[in-house]
Amino acid sequence: MVGVVSCYAFPADQQERPDRLQSRYIAYMPQERATTFKQQFEREIIATEATALQDVTKIFLCDGHRAIWSYADNNPLYDDYEKLLDFYHTAEHLSQASEALFGKSSATAKAWYHKYRKKLLEEQNGPDSVLRSLDYYSKRFRLSKSHREDLEKEKTFFRRNKHLMKYADFLMRGLPIGSGPVEAACKSIVKARLCRSGMRWTRQGGQHILYLRCFVKSNRWDDFWKQYLQLKKVS
Repeated sequence: MVGVVSCYAFPADQQERPDRLQSRYIAYMPQERATTFKQQFEREIIATEATALQDVTKIFLCDGHRAIWSYADNNPLYDDYEKLLDFYHTAEHLSQASEALFGKSSATAKAWYHKYRKKLLEEQNGPDSVLRSLDYYSKRFRLSKSHREDLEKEKTFFRRNKHLMKYADFLMRGLPIGSGPVEAACKSIVKARLCRSGMRWTRQGGQHILYLRCFVKSNRWDDFWKQYLQLKKVS
């Protein structure tokens, strides 16, 4: 599990992306229900909130994994957070829906995808527009069984998550809509170090490396090293 707590500055111009000021990274080796990871992640959030401005905008942003959203929806820590589904995860499902309707790599599929991707980014009712179009074409076309099944999966995805697709509103307010920092952390903290050719790790050994990687990526190495030297003096 990998999580990131990031702080952003509102852009001076609404056409610009928000500037990421700092990020704190948490990573933990595989564990059932990710109990320890969640505890560490929540401590990081609480510590960050303690130093934040009172009127700060708080966002919980991740991909579509149901276990993560169940955790967020049932944890009072996130009650005052605005919740958003990662846009690029949604775009993947939009692409899969276009292929189910019009065939893979067809010109019509590409045109439909780009049209509704734009609607998701620019229109407040973009998710509803997607669903209306999916319903319309699913009734109009005689699809194969496999394509009907694929399309139903995508319709379910958009129906279930449309309340988490407020991309036009977030962009208008200069807020982030993608979980890029988390995706990058998965690669730079975990994959680049623990998944090299021939490597094998125990949970304890791998976790030691992850802690060190997180200290470096979070710009906490100097503080960590000072504490380490102090502990050595005491011992």
